[in-house]
Amino acid sequence: MASQNNSGLQYQKRNAITMVLMAIAAANRILAYDGTYATSAGGVKDAQGVSETGGEVGDAISVVTDYSYPVEASAAITFGDYIKPATDGSGRAAVGTLTDHCGRALGAAAGAGQLFEMQIVKHVHA
Repeated sequence: MASQNNSGLQYQKRNAITMVLMAIAAANRILAYDGTYATSAGGVKDAQGVSETGGEVGDAISVVTDYSYPVEASAAITFGDYIKPATDGSGRAAVGTLTDHCGRALGAAAGAGQLFEMQIVKHVHA
């Protein structure tokens, strides 16, 4: 998971919340306000942050909500890409657009399943 200026693992967690999961979740996935995986549907399904660990329904886990954290890609990601939750409901990252995103890629991923550093921003919809 190379970053823009560092060939090793990198992230800067500035803030995290405790979230009670309402569905099974894996680590390094984009989570919504309702305790499930985020989508681009809006409202409680908007991205709140990135899971630090996985868990079962009812587990309380840490979710990073500010600056950056490693996220699992659903496909190839290029440094600088806008990032949004994948449309398959997996909470993995996909390439977003200027009008639909919840982050920016501070690193790159060659394909699905790889981790990259994502700068976390408020979920944007046009």
